[in-house]
Amino acid sequence: MMTCYAEVESSVRECATHATAEAQAAFGLAVTRELLTADGVAAAAAAELTEAGARAVSAAADGAGTASAEQIRVWIEEIDEGDLSDGDMDPDLLRAITALETWAAYLEDRSPERIAALGIALLEQADFQASGAPLDDFLAPPETRQAFEWIRASLTEPAMHGNEPPAVFENSITIDGADKAAVRQAFVDGAVSRRLRITGMIALPIALLVGIVSAVSGHPIGVFAFGVIAALILLLVVFVVILRRIAAKAVDDAMSVGSRLTVRIDADGLGLGGGFGSSRAPWNSLSDAVRIKDGIVFRNMAGKAAFFVPGRALDDTALALAETYIDRDRTRTGDE
Repeated sequence: MMTCYAEVESSVRECATHATAEAQAAFGLAVTRELLTADGVAAAAAAELTEAGARAVSAAADGAGTASAEQIRVWIEEIDEGDLSDGDMDPDLLRAITALETWAAYLEDRSPERIAALGIALLEQADFQASGAPLDDFLAPPETRQAFEWIRASLTEPAMHGNEPPAVFENSITIDGADKAAVRQAFVDGAVSRRLRITGMIALPIALLVGIVSAVSGHPIGVFAFGVIAALILLLVVFVVILRRIAAKAVDDAMSVGSRLTVRIDADGLGLGGGFGSSRAPWNSLSDAVRIKDGIVFRNMAGKAAFFVPGRALDDTALALAETYIDRDRTRTGDE
């Protein structure tokens, strides 16, 4: 059984070389995100980089999954220009920036050596967390052993068939004002059914017009009808205003600007983590996941909105993965 560091590193390189292209890409992105969002990176960026450089680190952490190599190079240049560390950069921040450079290089040349380098960087992070694993028994500490087992499993799992999405998706974003607005709007839209909105937009104006005509006629019933219709419209307006205030408070409590939100999709369910704590829902408790404007709504089995996330937290592939898991569990439930 391998124990020394050289054997472990060699095994990582071998796994990266023989991994499928899909496994390489999924692994490389996961490691890049992990290192960019590691504890202490954001604080180190704020302390050792200019404001523009720190913003570039945050943007990279949020957008690495969808950014092109060219965009990543722009972020790296902004980070380099904003370096105030004078050659003594925080190790976690340095590791994150190096990982970002490696990921950009992989997007350009698709070399398995880049993936191996990211795997080794993850081992270095685990080594640092373990306060230095012995080189002759590198996997003795649980931190390095778990990191190596995850690397090997991620790179050696059988490839999925056809165009199926990867089995696991995880993304972290920093909440901004646009995210809050998107979730707030999704909250309101999810709470008010489409049928009710259409009814309100069509029926109430027509009813109001009829009421006005009846009231102008001077007939007592017409005046009464106008009063009733006007009261219904007022109640609808009050309902919408109250709903928007409830949405604003709920979003403010759960997603403050500058806080982190992590969304994880795997075979067991939907996981959310952030300033509000953490939540997890098994797929058999959800009926669907839909994109509403700039937000995403997960509905429970009663068809009611259960979870809201900003639209940019999940790309179309991740949303398709969630829908696949929901459909899978619905089929299993039907079979039983």
